[in-house]
Amino acid sequence: MTALSLSTNDQVANNAHVQLLFNEPECCGMRIKDLSIFAKKKTILTVNELRFPKKGVVAIMGPSGSGKSTFLKALSELMDENLAHKGHIDITCFDANDECESICSHFAMVWQKPTVFPCSIYDNLKVPLRKRKVARKEWLDLMKKALSDVGLLGELNEDWAKQRAQRLSGGQQQRLSIAMGLLKDSNIFLFDEPTSALDPISTEIIEKIIKDLGRTKLVLLVTHSLGQARRVSDYSAMFHNHEDKGALCEFSASEDFFKSPASPQSREFIMMETGV
Repeated sequence: MTALSLSTNDQVANNAHVQLLFNEPECCGMRIKDLSIFAKKKTILTVNELRFPKKGVVAIMGPSGSGKSTFLKALSELMDENLAHKGHIDITCFDANDECESICSHFAMVWQKPTVFPCSIYDNLKVPLRKRKVARKEWLDLMKKALSDVGLLGELNEDWAKQRAQRLSGGQQQRLSIAMGLLKDSNIFLFDEPTSALDPISTEIIEKIIKDLGRTKLVLLVTHSLGQARRVSDYSAMFHNHEDKGALCEFSASEDFFKSPASPQSREFIMMETGV
């Protein structure tokens, strides 16, 4: 993938290097080619070509309406009846011997609003384990580890298994959603504005979880917060509105993206968000 409207040869080389690096089998976790998303036969987003690493946090940014959340929905096959898509999504960061019914089996999705079932914490956590056909005798230990990994276990009472999930705070429910993703054993986590409705303390906790996940998994994070993108991401993707539809205009290492954005759309977005 070549970024549009690049300003310097150095940045062109940087973008090409990042994409070339991910093209190596041992480095590439997912390839996307000729992706188009439609709403009532009208194209609302196009991504010609993009390669993601096997691990690391990728911040997906851009103005409202540029297709960021829709992009995640297309990847996870969570499109509603008004949306359709075509193109190639090649996932390589999974065990070839792992037989999955659909592409969404490789993804763990964490929405802006926590998605927990109206039942106990235990019953929420058993859903991904049951789908994976994990032996019941292993459930409790795996649940405790997942809750510990997201910092929830120490905050819950001893009878946490019976506690209703919806009685947790918003930040705790969001972390329970992440714990369910861990138990799903997915290699790719998709986060869609996961902290936009949370307080600063909960936001800080979840940002740390996202950074930790990025050490072993591929994490795609849709965020409107440039500060959050700076704090947690290794790479940045910029979407923009182009000819009445969303399009990808830049992908680069976050350090380079914030230091010297390649496309005019990125520079304008950063200037509008920061006032600089």
